[in-house]
Amino acid sequence: MPEDRTVPLLDRDERDRLTARLHHAVSGFVEGPRSAVEEADGVFEEAARHLESALTHRRRVLREPWQGASRAAGPESGAETEELRLALRQYKEATERLLRL
Repeated sequence: MPEDRTVPLLDRDERDRLTARLHHAVSGFVEGPRSAVEEADGVFEEAARHLESALTHRRRVLREPWQGASRAAGPESGAETEELRLALRQYKEATERLLRL
């Protein structure tokens, strides 16, 4: 599994598309303040949806190794302890990254 800090939450094309839409909203404020704010609201809503989807996927990826191992192995073994140590590190990195947003 790649390190969490190297996996972008949004791919570059999606991030660029949302950024362009936001700039369009901002640049249109003088001519249509209400429509500019409505457009910015839509961009924010879409970005939040993408972020929620990315976080749900990331959580699923983080859970797979340690939940599957604990079901299969029974009592904690040395190998399972190492998998859990790695899982904890990945959760810590992912959570710290999220808190920096």
